[in-house]
Amino acid sequence: MNGDDKIHVVMAADGPYMKGLEVAKATMLASCSDPSRLVFHLFGDDAALSERIRREFGSYKGSPMAFLRLYLGELLPDVDWVVYSDVDTIWRRDVAELWKARDESKVIQWVQDIPSTRAEAGVWQRRIDPGFDESRYGCSGVMLMNLRRMRAEGLLERAVAFTGEHGLFKYVDQDVLNALCNKSCGMLPGCWNVLIPGPETTSRCVMHLVGVGRCFNSPYRGKIVQYKYWEHVAKGGPFRPPLSLPFYLRDWMIRLLLPFAGIVFRDRVRRHFAWNTFLKNKMIKQV
Repeated sequence: MNGDDKIHVVMAADGPYMKGLEVAKATMLASCSDPSRLVFHLFGDDAALSERIRREFGSYKGSPMAFLRLYLGELLPDVDWVVYSDVDTIWRRDVAELWKARDESKVIQWVQDIPSTRAEAGVWQRRIDPGFDESRYGCSGVMLMNLRRMRAEGLLERAVAFTGEHGLFKYVDQDVLNALCNKSCGMLPGCWNVLIPGPETTSRCVMHLVGVGRCFNSPYRGKIVQYKYWEHVAKGGPFRPPLSLPFYLRDWMIRLLLPFAGIVFRDRVRRHFAWNTFLKNKMIKQV
């Protein structure tokens, strides 16, 4: 098979997150029409790289490996494109379809993040760049990354300089990527990174269970609906498509019922009821 036919996939995890990587990888393989095309580049904790990241980006309360995405152009010098996937994902759509969407004019391609995250990040993004387009603020959990352009445009060096001048913000490397690539990113259909089950969600999607990773080594994991869903899939349970949110959970109705609720609270309401509705309607059995 010609090397150009290969689909390069990057995932990273260490410690308790390894179980997430194993499930994300397995579901991607299972949903791929030709698994032999997949080439996985798996990264774990690297002491030397972690120390370099701390030196170049400063202290960060989470794992320094969160910045790995910014280093992929350098770490994979002979690879032009990769699909990056967080390990708190469940793949039910053929990654080959995503690979076909590569656009050479874009540095990265991703799905628009949820309204509350866009609003939070947009506040400081516009202070730095008044022309920042909040509608193009993407979630870095699933991405097509053009490593050739990242190297050519010196994205890593620009990221180090950017954080040296402006510091780190709430969503760390994701905020940096959005700041530097706002005008050179491409937007993907929402099915490639579903953060909250909704009316547009189908069984052919990539479910991104934000926050479930923190449950992998936590005594609270049995109380988190997303973890129950993840464990159901991890144990080989049949996948069921998320339900459409009832009409009363649409944003306009939440605004009507809770007129003083902010956008962050509204998204929390949507997420909570979406997943609990999913569970109560026998889509996931208690595990």
